[in-house]
Amino acid sequence: MGIFIFDELTGTPTVLASNRVKRDDQTGAVKTPEAPKENVPKPCYFCKGNESLTPPAVYQDADDWNVRVFFNKFPIVDYHEVIVHSPNHDLDLTELPDEQNVRYVRALLNRTNYYTAQGLEVMIFNNRGGKAGASIMHPHSQLIALAGFPGIIEQEKQEAIRYYNEHHSCYWCDQYKADLVIKDRVVYESKHFVVLVPKASRWSYEMILIPKSHKPNFEYIDEVEINDFARVLKGALKAYDVLFNKPDRNFWIHTQRYDPYHWHVGFIPHIKVVGGLELGAGIWVSDRASPEQAAQELGRQVRLELDGTAVNSISK
Repeated sequence: MGIFIFDELTGTPTVLASNRVKRDDQTGAVKTPEAPKENVPKPCYFCKGNESLTPPAVYQDADDWNVRVFFNKFPIVDYHEVIVHSPNHDLDLTELPDEQNVRYVRALLNRTNYYTAQGLEVMIFNNRGGKAGASIMHPHSQLIALAGFPGIIEQEKQEAIRYYNEHHSCYWCDQYKADLVIKDRVVYESKHFVVLVPKASRWSYEMILIPKSHKPNFEYIDEVEINDFARVLKGALKAYDVLFNKPDRNFWIHTQRYDPYHWHVGFIPHIKVVGGLELGAGIWVSDRASPEQAAQELGRQVRLELDGTAVNSISK
């Protein structure tokens, strides 16, 4: 299993998980150049009918499943699961019908609830394409559960506490409310969610989805919010597909068990190459568009997908 190693000076975490180099590589992003090439086609482990090729399911929505979850054969940490979006090998969340995406969200909620009931924290993430870290082509997401997450999530948690102590309010609630007044970085507003381009975007066209209802944990969303979340998630991802011709991309869900945290979703399209300044100094270069320009372009596409119109539907 993975072992956390922390930089002695900065405290930056690294997970040593050398076993993962053994996993199959269908995207060309995992194997080293010296690895032998295999010409014999292999069956897709994630397709229906090949369930025996994966560990046993820990969740599936029906015997004849639509969404299936099982432990990763090459885990980063002890609790590392794979969530297969659908039996269809070629369709991702942007192409699946809304009811299938709702099934996907319910699977995420089931597994989040399972681990938080054991006192663990959960991170859900999605990698599409080799540049985004995917090794298997069949659309899927992943979930990792730990006693606590070092790095960015821990920093967010500590800063949320500091902000609350200073302002007696939630940072994310204040952020989306202020942005709805100014509107220049708002991509889309639904009844229950707001999608923004962060002011300090690490990456051009980065987005963040924030629920309007303050909840620290993703698992607390209600029935109406589940449907709206599935719909807005699909629209946000579709905007990347249209603008950048289905780029490799990531999204992730940050969630914590306790206040004053506020769960949210981050999105990044892989439309640039990380350089020495990012890697060496941790200073991100957003060079394709300003946050305001990105929000305008993304918003037009999301509104076309979800509302059938490019007219700005942000509430006045």
